[in-house]
Amino acid sequence: MNILITTGIYPPDVGGPAKFVPLISLSLSKFHNLKIITLSDKKDNEHNNNLEVLRIIRKQNKFLRVLKTIASIIKNGKNVDVIFVNGLWLETYIANLILRKRIVRKIVGDPIWEKYYSNYEIDDGFDEFQVKTYGLKIQFLKFIRNISIKSADTIIVPSNHLLDYIKNINSESHALQVNNGTQITKNYEKNKVNLNFLIVSRLVRHKNIDLVLKSMVLAKEKYNIDFYLNIVGDGPEYEYIESLINKLDLSSYVNLAGSKYGDELDTFYNTSNFFLQISSYEGMPHSILEAMNRKLTVIASNFGGNYELLVDNDCGYVLESYDEESIAKVIFEAVKDPSSKVEKNKELIASEFDIKDTIKKYTEIILNNG
Repeated sequence: MNILITTGIYPPDVGGPAKFVPLISLSLSKFHNLKIITLSDKKDNEHNNNLEVLRIIRKQNKFLRVLKTIASIIKNGKNVDVIFVNGLWLETYIANLILRKRIVRKIVGDPIWEKYYSNYEIDDGFDEFQVKTYGLKIQFLKFIRNISIKSADTIIVPSNHLLDYIKNINSESHALQVNNGTQITKNYEKNKVNLNFLIVSRLVRHKNIDLVLKSMVLAKEKYNIDFYLNIVGDGPEYEYIESLINKLDLSSYVNLAGSKYGDELDTFYNTSNFFLQISSYEGMPHSILEAMNRKLTVIASNFGGNYELLVDNDCGYVLESYDEESIAKVIFEAVKDPSSKVEKNKELIASEFDIKDTIKKYTEIILNNG
């Protein structure tokens, strides 16, 4: 079978798709012909994972980049049996108006909401955005988004919240819920005395890292928590977060580490005891799965996949509100009893979120659409 995969990020980029796409690609390429089309900061063969990766430079005129991407999808999609869309959804939708190939699409959020929220053009949350009416431009993009979703032959989502989101757009959609997964690792002995906190995230507005920093200051002042926080990731909010660290006089307590992957990223997980994910939206975050697998105490926002993963506070601390005082208080509660939930974390990940099971299910779905 001939398969084409489209994705917005790929190693050395950091993020859920950048970890997942190489794994599903290696599984499929064992017995099938496969190509990957991705955006990239540079032409990079070092991180291709022995796969055929076609890279389109990300930082160029956006209109030209979209045209080049559509042209590449058309050129490389002529002889494929199925296209697996893990990103570049709009370009793939336009190209497939010509190609007429079967589409399997993974959806982990709403790209229209994320675009406008990240650019500070709206302040409405994910769910409110779905039902509220906006200006002509946003409504047009929501319309195109809905058409593209309805055109997919099969849609895969990682959480029940996202399954409801898809069903509300298209009640007749062939949508399936398949858990994200992570590699199950052996237990790593940690120094439980150290209050080492970790964030692994794209640095975008809805991740609320500025709110985390302000809450950590309050936790230090009010609860005498002598913390150290590593922030691993990159994105458009990098300079703002860097300036906020200096403004809050946190340079001795916070390390803005940039993008890390592979063994370097594993080291951050293995040397941390607490994981923070206070985002305004999450589908089913790979980073929390990795943190739970490595027995970190997870503190997360009460939204979508976060709530489903932490099972009503059984496997972590779910925030009920998002002000600095409430977050600082939950951080203090977690620090008082750091090991009460981590054993359940490991058991849950091993039983329901093993990446081997995830890859097997995705492989079967993609091949059944070929």
